[in-house]
Amino acid sequence: MHPFIVRKVIFPLHERLKGKATYRHCKELERTQWLSSDELEELQLEKLRSHLAFAYSYVPYYRQLFDAHGLQPGGIQTLKEFAGVPYLTRDIIRNRFEDLKAQGWSGSAQVMSTGGSTGSPVSVLVDSDRAAFTDAARLRAHRWYGVDIGAREIVLWGSPIELGRQDFIRSARDWLINSRLLSAFDLGATALTRYAHFIQSYRPTKIYGYASAVYLLASHMKREGWKANYGWPAVVFATAEPLFDFQRSVIESVFACPVAVEYGARDAGLMANQCPHGGLHVPCEGMVVEIDGPNGEGLGEIVVTNLYSKAMPIIRYRTGDLGEIDPTPCPCGRGLPRLKRVEGRRTDFIIAPDGRVLHALAVIYILREIPGLKEFRVVQESITQITAQVVFEDGSPEQRCDFISSSLRRLLGNEVEVKVEVVAALPRVASGKFRYVISKVADQHLRSVVTN
Repeated sequence: MHPFIVRKVIFPLHERLKGKATYRHCKELERTQWLSSDELEELQLEKLRSHLAFAYSYVPYYRQLFDAHGLQPGGIQTLKEFAGVPYLTRDIIRNRFEDLKAQGWSGSAQVMSTGGSTGSPVSVLVDSDRAAFTDAARLRAHRWYGVDIGAREIVLWGSPIELGRQDFIRSARDWLINSRLLSAFDLGATALTRYAHFIQSYRPTKIYGYASAVYLLASHMKREGWKANYGWPAVVFATAEPLFDFQRSVIESVFACPVAVEYGARDAGLMANQCPHGGLHVPCEGMVVEIDGPNGEGLGEIVVTNLYSKAMPIIRYRTGDLGEIDPTPCPCGRGLPRLKRVEGRRTDFIIAPDGRVLHALAVIYILREIPGLKEFRVVQESITQITAQVVFEDGSPEQRCDFISSSLRRLLGNEVEVKVEVVAALPRVASGKFRYVISKVADQHLRSVVTN
């Protein structure tokens, strides 16, 4: 489809049918990014006060919380005063889910579950305006690289092998807006070669996907002598995981274009995008990002408030990720605040006996939907041995354990021995982070894939 038609007709119609004000947010964000840092902070505080007043009026949890701590939403005039609001955590969302819903609010929302990178999946309600702001902030960041709505894109993302009706509808929509999905659930040599062929024929303007999956694809293409050096893609956007320098180097060398980082989370929202000058900008028009307990170098836990989260307000939410604020202005001239670095959420891969390399989310997507499953860790002991350690919130886990075992065998192959261990708790590593997938064979197997 011609990009002009997508940009002017198809995409606006699609967003209107979904009840999303994406274009209105896009227009506003194009303007506000050039405000000074002081002007942006004042705009942010105005929206924050409005959001806190909404939460107090419509959400039982926040009404009780503010009253218990003697807080008045209208009395919060600075970000320093805002720091007096207690943190929101994953446990609170799970335990107080109903009380965190906006009561008597007329908007619509859908449940969205996290990938479980902390080992503790959580579900939140996402309304159309929050989704529209996220899309607009992302589109603004893509425009920083000269890529607009309707440009050809490849999305390397989680995709089930067997498609249902909704998946076919989504595929048809993607075709109309010039987007093509490649599955990150199969990253074996055969699939990677097929993806490389498709990229060469489709000639996308941008590639968007899991950082580790894009890196693995680029490494395979480099080893096989592939090179996209004809002016496409114009940019690669890496998301969902930290992007390491060695990964960026390989991706840039293969696709001959810049690589930009996107930092976000399903539960919290889109928190930062990298500009061509390297600044990891926070879309502060709709997000407040704080650093809790910074050490001597300024590194601490990232705490976020989503100012467009009305269906289920996300206020001072502990993300579990580590980051640092960059107080210096960006050479790009935008007044948007910046993150200096983000650490955490590194994924692993699982190797199937038939040679397929599966992204960790292929396993997470199976486990996160099991009722009563509080935490999990999957350890690949060998190519044919998998151990799933699980923590249930209630008793009678036998049937669910059988489901986990059969599902993992169906995913990886019937020759794989799956052991399910029900434990009381799962210990963290020394850094405090939680690795939800640990493969003891992936590094050795992948060495042949990524060897130059």
